[in-house]
Amino acid sequence: MIIFEQTFRDLLIRANLGVDNRVFLMQAPQVPATQAKNPYMIFFMVAPVDPIGLKTMNGPLNYENRLYQVSIYDTSQTRAIAIGDSLRMYLDTLHGDFENVHIGHTFYLTQTWSREPDTELFQVIQEYRVMFRYLNYDPPATPTRNTRRTAP
Repeated sequence: MIIFEQTFRDLLIRANLGVDNRVFLMQAPQVPATQAKNPYMIFFMVAPVDPIGLKTMNGPLNYENRLYQVSIYDTSQTRAIAIGDSLRMYLDTLHGDFENVHIGHTFYLTQTWSREPDTELFQVIQEYRVMFRYLNYDPPATPTRNTRRTAP
């Protein structure tokens, strides 16, 4: 089973905003890794929202509802802001089927920015609320262990 974060990463790469495939979950590779080039994105789930589920007059929506933070890093302040603006235009109100999920809606929530003095990188930080449900419910792969000892 593919976790939603893998799908969300593919969605960010598909936006084609000049970061190529340099989109990372939680942490970027450390220098001198070849992927540690600018610009790049880091994203992670901030929190699940409404774990008991949203309800309508017809019943529950059956959507996962999560908050995600996306950070864009670049040496150029102008380019980082431009990537952030383009990402917001791409993701805000995005909906439909993508890979293994149906995205009910994506809401842009907020944006802030900062400059990291140690790395001299400009950072644009955005938050999104993503409502989705899996299109198939294949159980995740269960790791198996061999508990039998074999002779050397």
